[in-house]
Amino acid sequence: MYRIIVIAAVFLLLLSGCIRHSLDPTISYYNNNVLLPTLEFSTSEVTDVYVDYWPKDHRDRMQRSRESTGKEHRIILVGVTPSTTYDYTIHTSNPERVTNTLSFTTAQLPAGVTQIKKQLIDTTQFEGYVLVRRLSPRGVDVMLNNAGDIVWYHMYDSVVRRPFNWTSKNTLLSEYDTARIVEYDLYGDVVFDLDLKKHNIPNMLHHDAVLNAKGEIVALTYDSVKMDLREFGYGKDQYILGDGIVVLTPDGEKVSDWNILNVYNPRDYPNSKLDLSHSLGHANSIAIASDGNYVVSFRDFSQVWKINSSDGSVMWKLGEGGNLKLDKEGYFLRQHAVSFNENGELMLFDNGDRKIRSESRVLAFAIDEKNRQALLTTNVVLSRELSAEKMCSAVMIKPGKYLVCTTKKNGIITVINDKAEVLWRVDLSNPSYRAYYLQDPFSIKQNTE
Repeated sequence: MYRIIVIAAVFLLLLSGCIRHSLDPTISYYNNNVLLPTLEFSTSEVTDVYVDYWPKDHRDRMQRSRESTGKEHRIILVGVTPSTTYDYTIHTSNPERVTNTLSFTTAQLPAGVTQIKKQLIDTTQFEGYVLVRRLSPRGVDVMLNNAGDIVWYHMYDSVVRRPFNWTSKNTLLSEYDTARIVEYDLYGDVVFDLDLKKHNIPNMLHHDAVLNAKGEIVALTYDSVKMDLREFGYGKDQYILGDGIVVLTPDGEKVSDWNILNVYNPRDYPNSKLDLSHSLGHANSIAIASDGNYVVSFRDFSQVWKINSSDGSVMWKLGEGGNLKLDKEGYFLRQHAVSFNENGELMLFDNGDRKIRSESRVLAFAIDEKNRQALLTTNVVLSRELSAEKMCSAVMIKPGKYLVCTTKKNGIITVINDKAEVLWRVDLSNPSYRAYYLQDPFSIKQNTE
């Protein structure tokens, strides 16, 4: 009897081994994206399955896929580089059941994806990823790792506009045009596709859009308002574009909207001059503060305003002529890309002005709302090469280290320190309106079905 039991145990072990080695996955590319290799295979029983994968001869860079449950499995791998051979093993919920090491080679990137020129690469400078956008002739969003390699992209079928944003849900919020905004997940699948015209929403989207804590879209808009502007040399019933904020549900319901002309008189415009060729104030970015209220950058005012999300009142204005106490050193010009860093400080890219101050700066402010003052906590003066009078962005990777996007004829993406020394740099073949720092976009916990 003992011998029979031993033989049976050996047989089961061999059978288990046969199961381990019998998997023969087919490999394709999800959504025709060469950086989304997809393994498809079957198991003889319902089980949980995951894949460990790594660049050949670099097992120290191993990644783990999300799990698949059932008998039929389709596992999409993320964070890979093009034209690279990967080794992988397939694991089931039974630790004994694991394949031998298999391999596949990723394809080349398709034509039209942004080209990267590595100028200075030091992978110790940061551990996350950089997200940039190419606008035309065919839009594409690209994610780089700390080695300057493209590890993810999302390609559009046409030209796209400037606004794009990575959300806390690990999704991409993107404006196609002034009336359409789409959310994509990490795999290029559509979460929602909102066409404002189909919902009779007249607001014209521009420059920026984010998601609030409720998952609603908070976007900058243009709204035309009829005013008597004869004192400025225009007509009695002249239309003027006023920057606004609209809050929408993904289903197309308008929750609220706001317009600067409700709280600001054009007669107070700097130097009493109006240029109707673009919107009043020229809002170019919006962020949501920890209390749920909005912070908006108005480029033409060289000011940042905090706007109450409930009643639309202006809570404070930061910058020259504002109502927060601020040392003159903190005055900024033609700024872009307001955001909050991990310390809760307000950050922005201070573009400067060609005639007044041609150097751009990376600035951060600690806002003391109770005492109505702002303390300048970061002031990094950029070189002429990294300065630009339009567009651009700067965010903090960690204290004393910043990701800077400089946009001129092409894009320059750098990591700098408090002395403005360049620690890491890649050049893009096309300009990018901004660059975002992403800590862990491929997190398994956030991408498990």
